Amino acid sequence: MRLKIIGLAALAAMALMAFAASSASAKVCATTGTGEACTTGKVYSGAIEATLKTGTSATLTATNSSGSSVSTVTCTSSTVKGTVTGSTGAGKISSFTFATCSSAACPNGVTASTTASTTNEWPAQATATGSGNGTLAVEKVEGSFVCGTILGNITCTYKTAKATTTVTGGEPAHVTATSIPLERVSGAEATCGTKADWSGTYVVTNPASLWVY
Repeated sequence: MRLKIIGLAALAAMALMAFAASSASAKVCATTGTGEACTTGKVYSGAIEATLKTGTSATLTATNSSGSSVSTVTCTSSTVKGTVTGSTGAGKISSFTFATCSSAACPNGVTASTTASTTNEWPAQATATGSGNGTLAVEKVEGSFVCGTILGNITCTYKTAKATTTVTGGEPAHVTATSIPLERVSGAEATCGTKADWSGTYVVTNPASLWVY
């Protein structure tokens, strides 16, 4: 009887491990995929490109230690580029840009940038949540904005170990960042706050269709 209980416990542990392993990865699929068949399309590996949804903005809202907003940077242009291995859902972000930015706290202009590059790629992992949708967790996220004030430029730098966005599969797919918290690395609290929250909705332009299973 004791051996039977131990055996059942071992089977349960193996099942849990298998579930954890399966839920930690996903298949990325597209109609232009060339791998094994998915519920829709086939497994896709290759370039991933996305741009800010037309008519929307990417925003970074900095708040101080009291929770009050000290500045909000709004950018009406933003692009993301990277690659994905469709069979595992693992990918890398090699470019993340912002342009046409403004902020009431920066009367002399504001620019925004990130550290993502071909020599400093951000690891990313897709996970399925059902019906072709999922999440995309991006690591090593770091960026900054330079605020032009009447007293000179102030640089605010932020980072987070992992930023998790939602993926809505479709033709095209959408990737949405909703109030993702970023830790302040440097910059005066009066302008940069103690943290910032990033939001934005992106449309995947390459491939033209994309699902996560």
